[in-house]
Amino acid sequence: MFTFIDNLGDLDFLNQELLTKDFVGVDTEFRRTTKENMKLALLQVNDGEETYLIDTISIKEPCESSSFLYSPSVTKILHSCKEDLEAVFSWTNEFMVNIFDTQLANSLLGKDYSIGYQALVEQELGIILEKNETRSNWLRRPLTDSQLKYAALDVEYLLHLYSEQKEEMSKTAKLEWHNQDIVKLIDNTFYSDPAQRDFSRVLPREEENILLIKFHSIIEKVALEQKINSTLFFSKKSQKDFLRLALSEGMEVALNNLTLWRRSLIRDDLRDLLA
Repeated sequence: MFTFIDNLGDLDFLNQELLTKDFVGVDTEFRRTTKENMKLALLQVNDGEETYLIDTISIKEPCESSSFLYSPSVTKILHSCKEDLEAVFSWTNEFMVNIFDTQLANSLLGKDYSIGYQALVEQELGIILEKNETRSNWLRRPLTDSQLKYAALDVEYLLHLYSEQKEEMSKTAKLEWHNQDIVKLIDNTFYSDPAQRDFSRVLPREEENILLIKFHSIIEKVALEQKINSTLFFSKKSQKDFLRLALSEGMEVALNNLTLWRRSLIRDDLRDLLA
């Protein structure tokens, strides 16, 4: 069912093999105690033929033996990838690139915004996965058979989901939209100021609420037309932050905070709204 990798020599051999692949499924198990304190405990990889469980507790410094993770030639398929990116960085001190996120893709195809991996597998493939090790202690060794089985299944179906989602997204511009959102996610995760910006209200509350109702109506209309999840497209919090920024610093400043695809879809409507 899987191959367990617990030494640098085996990892280096596997890495050379994975560098020849066009895409691999990736998942992580980790322990996080604070925002800054994260430790990768296990790295799971599926290359379409076999699943590998890489013991990142035993292999403390992977060096170049994990270069498939940050190779631009290998697409890494993950689900809800933000914390996985951070977990991998805590182990390799390198940023993952060329990422496909099946949760993001699901939203861009007009379906649930925050669906979990198990629910997505059931939704798309009709397969029910167990969730019994979700809160397991992944730092403790040895790992149990139940933990290892759970970890392996977490990457078993990523390539199937990727194949179906990519084909559907390639019919429109949504694959490019996905890639823009991944770039934005990486930037927000590793480069943005960790302090949350406070967007203060500019208008009286009643006037702001009227504008927000009209703004939300625009978002719902465009999301329906484009067949994308409206929360992914522009959450209510994002709408409020955007409106306050646009009113205080100007429409162009606010638009420049958005990914290009969002900007192109709402620019004209919002200019009319705030004219």
